[in-house]
Amino acid sequence: MNRSFLFTLLSNLVIAAVMILTATLVAWLGSTALSSFETWQQAFESARPYLQCWRALLYGVLFALWWDLLRRYRQRPPDRLRVKRIGILGLVLLTCVELTRL
Repeated sequence: MNRSFLFTLLSNLVIAAVMILTATLVAWLGSTALSSFETWQQAFESARPYLQCWRALLYGVLFALWWDLLRRYRQRPPDRLRVKRIGILGLVLLTCVELTRL
């Protein structure tokens, strides 16, 4: 099934809008529950080491899944090349995200 470019673009825009709205809702609920936005930020700062461990674990699992997918497509060179490209794109995006957090 071949999707149109417009459908793909609109679905990606809807997904991005839902993600932004969800982040806004979480920030609003967190600041309301803790009575101020500054208190909510302090709570996040106190949980920073746990969040870093969670992020490292998530990146490790994603790498393991990518490596397994790469191993499965060993006999199919075009698919293996596609998986490699996806992995390189993911690594570049991950590096950009982590560099913006500095």
